[in-house]
Amino acid sequence: MKKVEGTPIRKLVIVIFLLVLLAGCTGNGIRIFNATDEDSSQAEELFKKDERLKSVSAVFHEEQLLTGVRVETFSRFRKGKIEKELKKKLEKLYPDLDITVSADSKILYEATKLMNESDTKDVGKKIDDLKSLLKEET
Repeated sequence: MKKVEGTPIRKLVIVIFLLVLLAGCTGNGIRIFNATDEDSSQAEELFKKDERLKSVSAVFHEEQLLTGVRVETFSRFRKGKIEKELKKKLEKLYPDLDITVSADSKILYEATKLMNESDTKDVGKKIDDLKSLLKEET
């Protein structure tokens, strides 16, 4: 029986491909940025319990809560319903905040980008810009 051996470069390409494939399958988790006195642990608990959510980015700033979510693959057809349910639950937890929930990838990306920025001066203005972007889409 002839033993099939690949070249070292071919083996390296296969290993790199598998690593990239596995890295793409990991979830992004829950990220919360809180610049207020509100207790964000309740929101984190809510997001952890909801099995339909794949990743969440929530930004608490002044009187606003901007939440971008990514839903599981089989829940994509119910994104609107999931947004409304999450918004209602968050409004019960934080009645004093103006809450925005979106399953749009752009909002999730921009909320994550806001968290990673070191300059927090214009966070309120950027949140308002994202809200206006959501209104334009609907």
